[in-house]
Amino acid sequence: MKTQIETPLAKEFITYALEHDGCVFGEPEHFLKVMKHNTGFVGGLTKYGQDRAGLERRNPLIVALGDSVTAGHFEMLVRDPADFPAFIKAGKAVEAVDERESYPQRFRERLSDRYLATSVSIINSGIAGDNILGMEARLTRDVISHNPDLTLINGSLNWGPDLGDNSVFAGALRRIVRRIKHETVSDIILLTPNMQDLSGSPFPAGAPLEERVEIIRQIAREEDVCLADVYKVWEDFTALGHPVRGLLANGMNHPTPAGHQVYAEVLMKFFG
Repeated sequence: MKTQIETPLAKEFITYALEHDGCVFGEPEHFLKVMKHNTGFVGGLTKYGQDRAGLERRNPLIVALGDSVTAGHFEMLVRDPADFPAFIKAGKAVEAVDERESYPQRFRERLSDRYLATSVSIINSGIAGDNILGMEARLTRDVISHNPDLTLINGSLNWGPDLGDNSVFAGALRRIVRRIKHETVSDIILLTPNMQDLSGSPFPAGAPLEERVEIIRQIAREEDVCLADVYKVWEDFTALGHPVRGLLANGMNHPTPAGHQVYAEVLMKFFG
């Protein structure tokens, strides 16, 4: 279902992200090499056409691991969360889900604009309501089995008091990073999230999001993986006086399409 929500600040927000410096760290060296050398032709026409097994090289592959934001969930269609189970059981949507407007798709489109000689494949492994512990549990199925060239990890929003403190979050994220590094060829980009506004939310809040943002930044440095600091862009933009809630499709934690474009523009800063 196509999202109908957009912020009046859409153009200003995207322009701000395009001009923002200092929000990325590291270099996805393997993925950059793959994108540069993959010309989309068979091995007889290019020395980069076959892999070590003699098979024709696949399209560069990205996996996006995350929650509802990654999956492309936007505004709520059901007012009362107490009605969610009945709607879900009946097969009805409780939120507008528009994968076409999600940041993984926007990122893929921007890469296609940048690299004209090759297609780019992306697997969206975002699941609404999931948290970093659930992502760790499904890591083999949803990431490692695909042996991607690039993995995006964005899973810090859903953290209730039942999950423990932020040390539990940090441990799971670090284990995810290390497994991907050791079991695949993939580069890794850790994403800090968009900002949220849970005032008046019916969902219980866990440890502050800002603490998990700092954990993501720290792990990126310590594990020597890339960082896309989306939160920094949101933080700086809202510091100019723009309300966070006005940038959220559901008024809580789902960005509008402009917010997803901001994610994509921050990711593109790794590619010149």
